[in-house]
Amino acid sequence: MNRKALTVLSGLLALTAPVACSSQAKSTTPPASTDTAKVAAPVAVEAKVDDKQAHVTLRFDSPASDVQVNVSGVDGLAVKSAGSPVKGGSFARSDETSFDVDFTPGTGRSLLVVAVTGTFQGSPMSKVVSFSVGTPTAEQQKTSGTTVTGSDGERIKVMPSGGQ
Repeated sequence: MNRKALTVLSGLLALTAPVACSSQAKSTTPPASTDTAKVAAPVAVEAKVDDKQAHVTLRFDSPASDVQVNVSGVDGLAVKSAGSPVKGGSFARSDETSFDVDFTPGTGRSLLVVAVTGTFQGSPMSKVVSFSVGTPTAEQQKTSGTTVTGSDGERIKVMPSGGQ
């Protein structure tokens, strides 16, 4: 090959390189999700809580079957009414159901926990919601553990384990 042909060929390659590297095609891979929210059953759980009773209302955002609702207490709260007010229920989208929960509160602040499990649009799912009862004592207001900030800016509470 002579020098002119080599020079022309090199020039053509140099001109076509930017065109080959600037494809208009878009990536089909979706960006990595930064959402860390957990998937929960599509049901809204609300409660009107007083000193010894709660009126709980569930509103279903999609059809549900085999629904079971369990209520329990944390930090000394003791449930006096049925621990499972709904067993094997079926609900259509937008259905609501309500029930009362009688309890004895714990000392200071305690929690009423409502757990809903069932099959929603063919998938087993659950949702757990807690409601505060009472005012925290001075001891309950003391924090244990250390709060640090993760690399993503989210606050993380490091709790002691094993009775330390």
